[in-house]
Amino acid sequence: MTERPLLLCGDLGSERCGVGASESAALAAVGSRPHTVDPRHVGASLRGLLRARRSRQVVVVAYPTRSTVRSVRATVTLALAAGLGRGRIRWHLHEYAIFGERRALIDLLLVVGGGRVVVSTRSEAAALRRSRGGRVAHRVDVRVIPPANGTPVATAPVATGAPADPPIVGLFGTARADKGLDVAVAALDSALQTEARVETIGSGWDEAPWPPGVLDHLDVRHHGRLPTARLASVMTRWTLAVAPFADGATDGRMSLRTPLACGIPTLTTVARAEDLTLRPSHLLLDPDTAWADARATDPAARADGAAAVARFEAETGRALAAALWDAP
Repeated sequence: MTERPLLLCGDLGSERCGVGASESAALAAVGSRPHTVDPRHVGASLRGLLRARRSRQVVVVAYPTRSTVRSVRATVTLALAAGLGRGRIRWHLHEYAIFGERRALIDLLLVVGGGRVVVSTRSEAAALRRSRGGRVAHRVDVRVIPPANGTPVATAPVATGAPADPPIVGLFGTARADKGLDVAVAALDSALQTEARVETIGSGWDEAPWPPGVLDHLDVRHHGRLPTARLASVMTRWTLAVAPFADGATDGRMSLRTPLACGIPTLTTVARAEDLTLRPSHLLLDPDTAWADARATDPAARADGAAAVARFEAETGRALAAALWDAP
């Protein structure tokens, strides 16, 4: 029996883990399904690594996920993968630039294991190449490819009809500390003048540190976390989506790509132009004019923008499949 490639990934396909959902979506472009093991299961991981070593199969490590980011057992598995997967290992690292205290360990594993590293942005690739005085980059082949979108947007309905009345401004994703609420506040100021409603999808928005008084006079609905099957039906009623990031948007941000995929004019900010190559016609960058621009975007422009995002998603899937799963 021919051995399959090995994927070490926690939370695969989980709607509660963006990385796990993304890795599951990336597999859609892979011809043969790999053997998948949760790296917290050290024994199963070791057996898979030994089989892959004997058969010279590719080993892909996706890190971090919701369940593995602080797991000691997962860290042991990563160390085993670095030792047993030399020459055949592919590291799919999500948000390398903000690894914090974990970065030193990951850098060491990259030096030991070598192989190929896929990161999401050019700035992350630059950080990796500078790391440890260039010693890490000397050991690995660095590729820049955005992650796959774990939200099933390929078949999502596109907002080609008239937006809701009164209009709705929406925020999607998790309200993390790196979300730039000042961008959202600027959009909501405009919304207040037009008697718009506000809707949020994702956890934490009801507890986000909004400036005093911002939400006091707005009709706000916090949906919380929604099943992916319901996302498009809620989003397609929005007039404007806001994707705020303190450090600027990148191609890897699903809270930007998902509303764009549904044809929603989406406001964001750009800190490093090279990190955001996805620039469909309904991407908005000026908070002062975003509300008016969104209301002026006609259905044909929304459909054209969504089609551009669909092409981006398809190209991303093919590039990831080649970078992670082609033969060594």
